[in-house]
This record gives sequence, structure tokens and C-alpha cells, in this order.
Amino acid sequence: MYQKMYTTLFNAITDALDLMECKDYAAARLRLLFAQRDAEEIYISEDGQPPLEICPPDHQPKDSFSPLDKPFPR
Repeated sequence: MYQKMYTTLFNAITDALDLMECKDYAAARLRLLFAQRDAEEIYISEDGQPPLEICPPDHQPKDSFSPLDKPFPR
């Protein structure tokens, strides 16, 4: 189980870094979010517990700033 989770996350990080090199920060963010969800699904399929919510459905952000609005520092 952990090897599959590791591989899922490692590959997503590699993909996200490539996307950031191309300055496609939104796609990089989505790739990481989907990988996070996939890894959690792998974990709960073994554990039998429901996944935790990252943000509750009624969550309202405090401001509209996104770290993806600025270029990734080198």
C-alpha cells in the first residue's frame, strides 16, 4: 500500500515540477491535488475509514490571494 502511495505522489510531484517549469501553475496545483486524493483513496481502501475533507463545503477563503498568482521562486 505505502509503495503505491509513494509512487503516486512521487510521479505527481515530478509532473508538477515540469508544469511549473512551463509556468503552468494552475495545472501543477491540480496535478498535486488529484494525486493527494488518489493517495488518500489508496490509504482508505486498506483502512476502511472515510477520507478527511480538505476544506468543508461551506468554507470561504479569507482573501483571493493564491500563491500560484506569483512565479515560483528559484
